Amino acid sequence: MTYDGLESCILNANNSYEEESVAGCRSDSPSSCCSSNNPSGSYFSQCSMKKRDEEELDYLKHAVKFSDVDVMKEKFAKLLLGEDTTGGRNGVSPALALSNAITNLAGIVFGELWKLEPLPEEKKIKWRTEMDWLLSPTNYMVQLVPAKQCGPDGRTFEIMTPKARGDVHLNLPALQKLDSMLLETLDSMTETEFWYEEGGSRAEGRSRNLTQSKRWWLPTPQVPFGGLSDAQRKKLLNQAKFVLQIFKAAKSINEAILLEMPLPKIISDVLPKSGKESLGEDLYRILNRASSSACDMLDSLSLKSENSALDAINRLEAAIHVWKDKIEEHDSGKSPARTSWSCKDTVSELDKTELLITRAESLSREIQKRYPDLPHKFLDAMKIQYGKDVAHAIIEAYSRALGNLAFCMLTRIGDISQEDVLSDPNSPMATNSNSGVNIPCISRSNTKAKHTNL
Repeated sequence: MTYDGLESCILNANNSYEEESVAGCRSDSPSSCCSSNNPSGSYFSQCSMKKRDEEELDYLKHAVKFSDVDVMKEKFAKLLLGEDTTGGRNGVSPALALSNAITNLAGIVFGELWKLEPLPEEKKIKWRTEMDWLLSPTNYMVQLVPAKQCGPDGRTFEIMTPKARGDVHLNLPALQKLDSMLLETLDSMTETEFWYEEGGSRAEGRSRNLTQSKRWWLPTPQVPFGGLSDAQRKKLLNQAKFVLQIFKAAKSINEAILLEMPLPKIISDVLPKSGKESLGEDLYRILNRASSSACDMLDSLSLKSENSALDAINRLEAAIHVWKDKIEEHDSGKSPARTSWSCKDTVSELDKTELLITRAESLSREIQKRYPDLPHKFLDAMKIQYGKDVAHAIIEAYSRALGNLAFCMLTRIGDISQEDVLSDPNSPMATNSNSGVNIPCISRSNTKAKHTNL
């Protein structure tokens, strides 16, 4: 659909709405268009009020007709300019422009989501309307596949027929479903037993850990004296489990798309050409220890913060990339020629490289389990920044936005759970914790996760 076509769709939709509104008014008696509390009841008064109502209706028609169109024009203008408002050569690619637009829209609509409550209707409409615009390019993405066609003379020949892109057809409906489920979960946060106060817990002098004390000025969840009821705890637990599954699904889609996105040559050319050089002495020595599990290797790293965890992951990913390139060069015959006496050494070296790749990937996954809210890895960020595939950019940004929203909701549920435990130390909410966000009563999924706040 062209730009003009999108504008026509919005105008047609608004026109149909206006016709229905006018028809509804005509079906009533003339006095229904006027105020029923007219004290004089005179013909002049009725006509004056009717004229005023018609003027207000005309104003509303004009506002409704052009507000969405103006917003759409602004959005698509920025996309076509590549976010360079000067119209010069500094604009980004269409893929990155769409990715940034989805990310910025999610930030505007959801923000940090400090309260578990239904999303305001205007924000919900803004999210759905503008996401529909930003996802519209996927409606015209096709891939050509061979097919056989029978000609008039009975001869069969091969042609190329358009077909919807597999990754778009598979992932986009799934993400839209996850999107709806998250919004429905927020809508269900009504008639709750918890509420929010500005810095309430800190003002009451309750003991707080360091992470929470850094957020003392933000809305703090409050629960009744003695804690939540069993019914409310059960509802909150079920909602946490539900959102956790959405988080895992969105994260899985995001990781799969990032794996499909190629690493830009400008980045691969500047990476160290040796895995050992990428890792550093300490990390390389840990990977080469015999019979060490991923948990043991992680404990040996003694990570102090999220920054150190992200640095370790970036080093591991760079080394994995170098080693995989080395194996690919060998398999394609591009590696330097070797004499027959060195074939045995080559095989053993490749086996060792494959073992190091396996151990590095296991350690990287274990670090991400313990620190689930880390920013993008360096190589992934470069794939997004320099990517040219629009479909990859849209799916990656959409899945990342939904994953962040789900994680934020889990964190807010964790805050309420901690308030419940503080009010009732014997609460069953204190028995277990969820992977990554301290959600009591949910099993860890085989991870030693810490609580991390957005």
